[in-house]
Amino acid sequence: MESKKIYDIKISNDELLYKIKHHIDNKIPLSVIRKSDGENVIIGYRNIKGIKLYKYLKKLRHFNISYLNISFQKFFRKELIQSYYNADYIGVPIYEYYYGYTSSVRKYESKITDFFQFETKKYVDNHFQFEFVKVENENIFKNSIAQDIVSNKKIGLISHFDLSDFVLKFGSKIVSQIGVPKRDLRNSKIKMDKNKYEKIINFISQNNHRVDVWFLAAGAYAKPFGDCIKKCGGIAIDLGSCIDTWANEYHSRKFLRNKSWR
Repeated sequence: MESKKIYDIKISNDELLYKIKHHIDNKIPLSVIRKSDGENVIIGYRNIKGIKLYKYLKKLRHFNISYLNISFQKFFRKELIQSYYNADYIGVPIYEYYYGYTSSVRKYESKITDFFQFETKKYVDNHFQFEFVKVENENIFKNSIAQDIVSNKKIGLISHFDLSDFVLKFGSKIVSQIGVPKRDLRNSKIKMDKNKYEKIINFISQNNHRVDVWFLAAGAYAKPFGDCIKKCGGIAIDLGSCIDTWANEYHSRKFLRNKSWR
């Protein structure tokens, strides 16, 4: 399948990793986040013709947001958009097709960028996260620079996985950890709302001084959390589902199940 190029990204993944390392070594605030199809649906709905209501509702379910909580939907959308304006680097899909799959939303990628007038000079390959994948059945990373970034650090983690033993293998320690509510379609009490959201924001603010670098695996919420971390003087790296491999989970996402990228 022919892969149409969406953006002409100038910075390589290795160059981005070296920039991240420079920020960590010199304690310079940083937010490196990603703009994927799900986030594009949330911010593009009603702004971009073609993004249908059923797509928007599907993503609300995906991000554990009640259909009836309109006020939080509006709040979160604003937070998400602002996080892209404030980020230092934004991962975007460079090609229309990746490893044999695409989505019905990807064709609106550049339209959404133009609508919000996001700074394209900040754009990097959305799949920089792959560099942080742990090689299956081995305790090494796909990229040695990424392994160096994870090594010998006081780590902040926004994820449900217990990775204390894993990072210890690299001389690091998780000093602060919290996760977003797990998705459960049958239990409305654990839906994400403003109170739960602000609880995590407060946790970040209170613990950032203890952390060398934060790794985020919180879906769409990682983007505004990364913005908060930067405002607190910290360093945030949005790794998404690639953190699953740190727990030896390679089946949670289609791109992890497809071994061609390895």
